[in-house]
Amino acid sequence: MKREKFNQNWVFYANGGSTLALLFDAGNAVTKRVTLPHDASIEMERDGKNAALNGNGYFQEITCHYTKNFILGEEYSGQKVWLEFEGVYQNAYIYINGAFAGKHAYGYGNFYIDATPYVRVGDKNFVNVIVKNGVNSGRWYTGCGIYRNVNLITSNRVHFGVAGVKVAAGTIEEEFAEVDVQTAVHNETTELKQCYIAARLIDPDGNEAGSSKMRISLSEGTDETYQMKLYVRKPRLWDAENPVLYRYEVSIEDGEEVLDSDDGTFGIRKIQVDPFYGLRVNGKTVNLKGGCIHHDNGIIGAREFEHAACNRIAKLKAAGYNAVRSSHYPISRELLRACDTLGMYVMDEYTDVWTATKVDFDYGMHMTDSWEEDIRNMVEKAYNHPCVIMYSIGNEIMELSNPYDVQWGKKFADYIRSMDNTRPVTNAINPSMLLTGKIEELLAEAHMKNGEKKVCEKKENETGNDMPAEINTVMNELGSEKGLLLQSETIMKGTEEAAGQLDIVGYNYAAERYESDGKAYPNWILFGSETLAKNLDVNWELVERLPHVIGDFVWTAWDYLGEPGIGKTDYVKSKKRILYKEYPYKSAYCGDIDLIGVRRPVSYWRETIWKKTNLAYLFVQPPQYHDVPHDTTDWGFTDAMKSWTFRGQEGKSVTVEVYTNAEEAELRLNGEVLERRKVGETKKNIAYFETVYQPGCLSVTVYRDGVRTAEDELKTACWQTTQIYACADQEVIPCDGSDIAYIDISLEDADRTVNMDLMKEITVSIEGAGEIIGYGSADPRSEENYFDLTAKTYEGRLRAAIRGNGEKGDIKVVFEAEGCESKTVRLKSL
Repeated sequence: MKREKFNQNWVFYANGGSTLALLFDAGNAVTKRVTLPHDASIEMERDGKNAALNGNGYFQEITCHYTKNFILGEEYSGQKVWLEFEGVYQNAYIYINGAFAGKHAYGYGNFYIDATPYVRVGDKNFVNVIVKNGVNSGRWYTGCGIYRNVNLITSNRVHFGVAGVKVAAGTIEEEFAEVDVQTAVHNETTELKQCYIAARLIDPDGNEAGSSKMRISLSEGTDETYQMKLYVRKPRLWDAENPVLYRYEVSIEDGEEVLDSDDGTFGIRKIQVDPFYGLRVNGKTVNLKGGCIHHDNGIIGAREFEHAACNRIAKLKAAGYNAVRSSHYPISRELLRACDTLGMYVMDEYTDVWTATKVDFDYGMHMTDSWEEDIRNMVEKAYNHPCVIMYSIGNEIMELSNPYDVQWGKKFADYIRSMDNTRPVTNAINPSMLLTGKIEELLAEAHMKNGEKKVCEKKENETGNDMPAEINTVMNELGSEKGLLLQSETIMKGTEEAAGQLDIVGYNYAAERYESDGKAYPNWILFGSETLAKNLDVNWELVERLPHVIGDFVWTAWDYLGEPGIGKTDYVKSKKRILYKEYPYKSAYCGDIDLIGVRRPVSYWRETIWKKTNLAYLFVQPPQYHDVPHDTTDWGFTDAMKSWTFRGQEGKSVTVEVYTNAEEAELRLNGEVLERRKVGETKKNIAYFETVYQPGCLSVTVYRDGVRTAEDELKTACWQTTQIYACADQEVIPCDGSDIAYIDISLEDADRTVNMDLMKEITVSIEGAGEIIGYGSADPRSEENYFDLTAKTYEGRLRAAIRGNGEKGDIKVVFEAEGCESKTVRLKSL
């Protein structure tokens, strides 16, 4: 089976795309030649006046279409032809040579179009992809258009299934491993075929690790599934610490002729879950140090590239993570490959909605019609990837207490198990979903259970109505009372059936249930499928202490577009805790790592809890806000910065935060000891100090048992020597635009101290064989577009994304700013 990228020479049209519009050549005012992947939303001005776009970060959602002319040479005569779309958001309608070839509603799943009846061999062909994306189609930034790869797949008339061969480890012993190879073979000829299926396994060193042949007879016009078992001696096992990958090569052979073939990578590993040892990978208990991630890549929008995926996973792993959750939809192929190669466990999730929509035009409109295809594509895509250790059938599903709609969960779980019984099934259940309309009643029940008599005030939102059904707003309003509500008998019983359908029970924001559910349901295995970053100290103690609790996934590991400002600190205290911020906010600002890949304070605090090595990190709250009320939502952590540069704030009070797993911390300013105090008096692994800002060097030394274990320091940046620094994270990119390089830009002084206090406009230009497809900062409320060529630094930093433009040659990228020397970065496009 031949797979080749089908990303070149597309034409994009904003709006239009209907048959009538095409007939009269109307609706095509905005036309652009593009190379896929492409995201229409990230290339448009945001619409701050449209409140319906709030959840999407005020990025526009439009109907658009793409066209492509192509020629299939005579070598394709008599062959099968498919188009695979790895991601189109959303409601894609595919026309080939004017004929309707198929459609696909789900914006996050891959899908296949059998193009064989419609294409013309040896002649010109025309494909038209219409994307029907209505306003308010997602709770976060969705992107718009063909934002992942398109593949042209061709094969003989005797061929494997279009999704390829399935390979997984069976029995694993120290001396050998059983490898199961499953092939769907189709005979679309008019004659009986007698041939062989040949399978070969190759170890990481390139040596043959096993081989086998199976003779088959296949009648005309039929298809069959075949199972083969191969045995690998002395197997090298895959896990997150040692991501060892083998290769497989499988073919259908008729004498000397190879009718079809497939190849790829897989890993040999064993997964077990039980309430006594928790999750075990290859017999070793693993606690999941997890983080949720959305699909967008910040400044380049929803477009996915191999390098973007590897960049994210590598930085997450360096920060201490060993697992990611693809929230709330199937993970991309690029991320799967990155997690396989770098070593990262994956929770692969199906959807955010079932039968009930959460916003006007989301997947809930189509789920009942397309769920089998969408789940099948998710499982087939993930099957050969050892990084995937569980499937999730949903996130915060509202129907779980409804005795009719909850049955969908059993359908989904059973269907997944019928295709893949090697991985457990979970569901990210938020018990707080049962609160809407019952809050006062359940609070009264909880207080009575605790022997308290309390009149519960009616919870209202800003409009004076009952609390809104939007779940994040509900939880933000409840604050500390949520924990009490979660102990309600009504809620426990309300989630019982949904949890019983699963192999592992995922809880969103419900750590208060871990111990009680472990006693009430001793056969359940639990984990935090979504948790608050600020609660890691409490949650991780439960993970380490309770064997039936296997991990914690924070919301969120990497910042994302949409759900604007939910983690940002406000400096005006309001009566109501405002969760979603108004324009110009565009990103959530609640990630451990920001939009351009820089670790934020909570990431360093998390590291001190997860890692056993001696650590110390200094952060400083901006002194200009020291005496102003701070309002931080549940998804926020701190406004502190890794900086000791605050021009104009000399002599003002300042709060210093020290993150460490030591016992004591000693703070110094310009060599003078300010104070020594115990760690963890207010919060685990944090010591807070009050001092006065003066330029120079702020340093901390931490101690355990009186012995110095670690140090950190911050220096004031020299404004006079601050210049532009820029560095590409890879110097060579493919000329066809199939991958990118990032250039990280910063304002640093002569000693390489980042001046986080300086906001400066920097203009970028490019010459040669490349193009800029994204440029900007991590600022959650910037009004700049990521297609602008001038952007202001935020906390001293910017990032640019560079892509090949179809030509081979040198690329010259220049950054310029007033008062600074220009900086040039050179790359090559090959």
